[in-house]
Amino acid sequence: MKGHEIIELLGTFLQGNELIVGSNGNISRQVFHCLPRPQVYLRGSMGLPMAVGLGLAISQPDRKVIVITGDGNFLMGLGSMSTVSSLKPSNLKILIIDNELYATTGGQPTVSSVINYETMIRGIGVETTVSIQSNDNKTVIQEKLNWLLKGNGLQILHVKVQPGDPPFENIPWHPKKIKNEFMSRIST
Repeated sequence: MKGHEIIELLGTFLQGNELIVGSNGNISRQVFHCLPRPQVYLRGSMGLPMAVGLGLAISQPDRKVIVITGDGNFLMGLGSMSTVSSLKPSNLKILIIDNELYATTGGQPTVSSVINYETMIRGIGVETTVSIQSNDNKTVIQEKLNWLLKGNGLQILHVKVQPGDPPFENIPWHPKKIKNEFMSRIST
């Protein structure tokens, strides 16, 4: 599976009231075009999706917050993960889409190929983490996405995907509009 296919499949499990933080670049574009709007679409904020998701989870404790991030963005934000692990907001879910590339900036390889994500994340103190391998069948993928969204407490799902997502159009909203649309949504 490719990353955008995981995001599209995730959309079939959403109830509609979840708050989603899409990491900058391709993932934000995919979230914008494939999932209900408005959400948080980060731009120029490499390494910050977990910190933004943590703040949102703390400020909106009655709503499920899903951070969708790539492997490069996740690795750049590992400092935030220690804070996430310390606070363990029960409404925070993190989905790591791992294609082993910085796909948005030209396809440079990340160091993801040498990391065991489950071991690393457990080492940070988050025991509720599982992985999907690129050769897992659709049933396994659906079960683990369901686990992520229906489970209790802080959970992290690492998904190994094939590189080569098709290009998605840029988000046509100015950052102010992204903020205003999202703020309007969470204030209702």
